[in-house]
Amino acid sequence: KYGLVFPAGVVSHTGASGLILGGGFGWLTRRFGLSCDNVEGLTLVTADGSVVHASSKDNADLFWALRGGGGNFGVVTEFEVKLHPLKSVVLGESLYLGDDIPRLLRHWRDFMPQAPDDLKWNLSLRLALNGENVPERVRERPVLSQSVLWTGDPKESRRCLDHALSICKPIEVTRRVLSFLALQTMADAEFPHGRRYYTKSGYFKSLDDSSIDHMVEALASIPSPMTQIELAYLGGAAARVGAAETAFGDRSSPFVVNVLGNWSDAAEDAANIAWVRNLFGRLRPAMSPGVYVNFMSGDEDDRVPEAYQERWERLVAIKSHYDPDNLFRLNQNIRPQKRSAMLGTEV
Repeated sequence: KYGLVFPAGVVSHTGASGLILGGGFGWLTRRFGLSCDNVEGLTLVTADGSVVHASSKDNADLFWALRGGGGNFGVVTEFEVKLHPLKSVVLGESLYLGDDIPRLLRHWRDFMPQAPDDLKWNLSLRLALNGENVPERVRERPVLSQSVLWTGDPKESRRCLDHALSICKPIEVTRRVLSFLALQTMADAEFPHGRRYYTKSGYFKSLDDSSIDHMVEALASIPSPMTQIELAYLGGAAARVGAAETAFGDRSSPFVVNVLGNWSDAAEDAANIAWVRNLFGRLRPAMSPGVYVNFMSGDEDDRVPEAYQERWERLVAIKSHYDPDNLFRLNQNIRPQKRSAMLGTEV
């Protein structure tokens, strides 16, 4: 309405608090940074019922922890955020089959480190949907789906979109100008409430050919038409925030791979979870240490310290101060020190 936007996620019904407190990847990450990078202050209720304000001037340690440390420190009741002028974007989309899939993946990998901040180029490996807007010859076949977004001056979009949409032999190429609201809601139908989801993800400093081959090979056995292997590249504004500035931390491994299982029938849990775990197991040796907490499943408690690495001890200390009894624990949990240890006695 006012031509101002906040860098949110990619699905409009994602909860804002969880998104921001965990970091916040989305369409505008390269242009404006992570969601948590655009927070200037927060008000929260802590475990003892206190109302606390956190900013760069008030409770600075807590402000640091809340930007990436998840919902470990209290219930946030108010976010003070930076908004940015943006009314519309240009979006190009297309599909690829067969040998064009690994070719495009390699081209994207080599291109993105030099890409302008205004370009957000996401890839997804999946089965083509069985829908009216998908050519019949492609439906339910393994494809690479790409979304090429330009967030700058629409007049300057042509060069980058022409390049991305002309590689190899694209199918069903579309290009359109969208309002930001239309962009934020267009994927909602793919991730409805009530479905079954299971994810495993990680970062790559560079995306090697072997990892690309593993992902392409896994397409042949993908168990659900809604399951996807999502690939994104950070960089841009997100990469210019120092590793020590927020609890989210280091951004030096810019390739993000999220293996996202998405199915509807509980009887298919085992097959879908096994497929995600198997592919992740093949990819993990080439990954950098670290994981994005908002892409973690509920059985990955052992990876929470990995998410924060050298920031872990500082987060534990802040958690121990604000929530010593771990009231806020239904999350990617940072456990407080035991009270006796905090007092310097033996546990």
